[in-house]
Amino acid sequence: MFDIQLFGRLEVRTRGIRLAGADFGGDRARHLLALLALRGERSLVELSDLMAVPATTVRDDLAVLRDRLEPGVRTRDSVITARRNRLSLAPDRVRVDVATFDELIRAASGRTAERAARPLTAAAYLATRPLLEDVDTPWAAEARAEYRAKLIMSAQPIRS
Repeated sequence: MFDIQLFGRLEVRTRGIRLAGADFGGDRARHLLALLALRGERSLVELSDLMAVPATTVRDDLAVLRDRLEPGVRTRDSVITARRNRLSLAPDRVRVDVATFDELIRAASGRTAERAARPLTAAAYLATRPLLEDVDTPWAAEARAEYRAKLIMSAQPIRS
């Protein structure tokens, strides 16, 4: 199982190993992983647009990232799947903290303040650090604002 942390600095924990920073093989490979973990399945064209690089560069970064995440593992067995020029993370092999955050916010939705407190507290704990604080790109800034707003909006019923 790959546990991917996007709140704070991007980190991956798997099989007793922690990967962070340069462990991913460079900023572009790290950004590629962050985009897949944050936004789910994306085409090579979408990823190249977001990363402002040619699709061939995304493919090169993908090879580096796969090797860093799972050295010696064949492409077809990788946690990063590819179908029809669309990349995604294998959902049965990955846990992402933003997905957990979103589940907690959904669980609190529509509940009384008393019943919403526990999932909202857990979501707030996950989001104690800014999303992708070590990524300085427009798409990361947009995602930070989105998740900050989700947290603020989810707390509204509790205040009333």
